Amino acid sequence: MKRCFFIVLMILVSCKKEVIPDPEPAVLLGPENNNSCNTAVRISDQKSQVNFNWQTALHADKYELVIRDILTNVDQKKETIRLYSSVVLDRAKQYAWWVNSKSEQTETVTKSEVWTFYLEGTQTLSHFPFSAKLVSPKNNAKIRLENGALTLVWEAVDLDGDIESYDVYIGAGPDDLILAAENLTSNSITASLDSDQSYYWKVLTRDQEGNISQSPVGYFKTSL
Repeated sequence: MKRCFFIVLMILVSCKKEVIPDPEPAVLLGPENNNSCNTAVRISDQKSQVNFNWQTALHADKYELVIRDILTNVDQKKETIRLYSSVVLDRAKQYAWWVNSKSEQTETVTKSEVWTFYLEGTQTLSHFPFSAKLVSPKNNAKIRLENGALTLVWEAVDLDGDIESYDVYIGAGPDDLILAAENLTSNSITASLDSDQSYYWKVLTRDQEGNISQSPVGYFKTSL
């Protein structure tokens, strides 16, 4: 009887599914976040070669570099097994970039932090402000209102240091945003909201030269 039990136990152990760990997010190194990318190699008046690099991600055997033109929202993607990659980009533009960690052992893809940089042009007199970072509430958060109101907070950077104002849009859908406040000079606003409601929001940043950047659209839900 004991022998039969031992055999059954061995079969169960041998049939136990192996746990395959998901790849961890890569740590970005450069171009640095909110930087003018002065390490880029000039190719022409219109193009520069930008060198991207990051640290090893555990349980990853390949990486996908993603570079987004912030103005057009168009992505360039490049797969590599190395911890670096070079891409030729248009000058005088803002870009966001991140790295997706991948493994041949699993379909799970893990995204790194998203960094932004400005690629200098030939005669840049004024830089566009970087897209505002939505700080609070965090994306996909569930929030309890205080007296029917919630304070929205964001951060913004401009290489010229001449940010003039912000416009905040809030709505029930990502394509149904309504101007909630304009020409703000502070990095926060307290908005009156409804309980048990989904909300989307974004921030437009304007500098003294009239250059405008737009943040990603954030999402949160208010609790009862």
